[in-house]
Amino acid sequence: MVNELIPILVIGYFFLFLRSNHANNILTGLIFVSYLAFATNYTNYGLDFDIFRYLHRGIGVLVIIALIIHVYKGKVNIFKEQPIIMMALFFLTLLFSFIGNDIYMAYYIHYVRNFIFIALIVTYLYLILDTDEKLQELFQLIIAITVLLSLFVVVEVFQNGWGRAWLFYANPNYLGYALLPGLVLAIFSKQKYKQLITPLIIFSIFATGSRAAELSVAFVVLLFVIFNIKQLNKSYLAVSLLIVISTSILFFDKIVTNQDFNGARGVLAKISLNVFNEHPINGMGYGQFRKNFGRYVDEDIRKIGNIEIEKALAENAEKMTHNDFLTVATELGLIGLIFVIFLFYKLYIELKKLLLHSRNNYFLSIGLMGGSLIFSLFHNNLTSFVFWFILFVPFIMNRNYEKAS
Repeated sequence: MVNELIPILVIGYFFLFLRSNHANNILTGLIFVSYLAFATNYTNYGLDFDIFRYLHRGIGVLVIIALIIHVYKGKVNIFKEQPIIMMALFFLTLLFSFIGNDIYMAYYIHYVRNFIFIALIVTYLYLILDTDEKLQELFQLIIAITVLLSLFVVVEVFQNGWGRAWLFYANPNYLGYALLPGLVLAIFSKQKYKQLITPLIIFSIFATGSRAAELSVAFVVLLFVIFNIKQLNKSYLAVSLLIVISTSILFFDKIVTNQDFNGARGVLAKISLNVFNEHPINGMGYGQFRKNFGRYVDEDIRKIGNIEIEKALAENAEKMTHNDFLTVATELGLIGLIFVIFLFYKLYIELKKLLLHSRNNYFLSIGLMGGSLIFSLFHNNLTSFVFWFILFVPFIMNRNYEKAS
């Protein structure tokens, strides 16, 4: 019952936030409210449709309409901007993946359309967040909603015991991922109550039981220690390192060795290699792995006898790669991998520039990207606009610094 009220409370808080924060227009914050509280929320209050899922899509459509109006009225040449060029290049890789492949059109159209949708949202955010004031205000909103969700995670833990916290998310792993940006923003912020907020968010992420998110937390905390290495006194540094080491040891079997590991992801990696060997240039087609992975299961893989994979094959069920790098390699081939290399090269250049402007924002950006990319090594996250937005935060910051100078 409490979880059903969370989206309403989040949207209520958002309108309170707007009363004292006026740098951004309502849609800029609303799309993040929608991502955190609506996107994976199947609560329907007894109705015959998923009200929040439709609301999320509707907000996305409004953002895209606002983008069109902004570009038209301002006569903006969007293809002068590097992030937009890179998303356009990725879109071309999706089109190339169609060539010469036996495509299941329903999935291809769905995933290509989804990328267009999220690319337009990210384009809107890139163009609209054109001052540091706007960006910082958005960051404060994300932190606040993350804290609110974390409090409800604590309530759920007290109610249900230490299992896996879900709230209203369809998958606890994605609840863990949704809380990660707020953690990074909080830990590198100058918030008065940072020492209280940060442990709360960390606790909530660990309560989701997401190994990928937990590993990301360990990365972010270690990054924070490195960032503050000169400012921290020896006792504070010793305590910080003790927390990192203790956490690593305590959850070593879950995060590193993973004693519950059933070997399915290792088998999926072998299947992915077979796909890549057969379709090295442009992959098997975007969105096709989940439907066609069974075609690339050879005798060596069958001999492994993984229960999860064998069951999926017997039931003609679908399987995801559970790794965005494997998704790019299998579905987009060398063309996709070349794009990834180019993207990381451009990010490297932007981070070098950002370090000249702000050491804090340099580490903050690495924390955001590092946490997100670590998570993407264990899950499929390319279809989230937040994934792409995080990658382009250094570009937004550098552009705003250059405008202000």
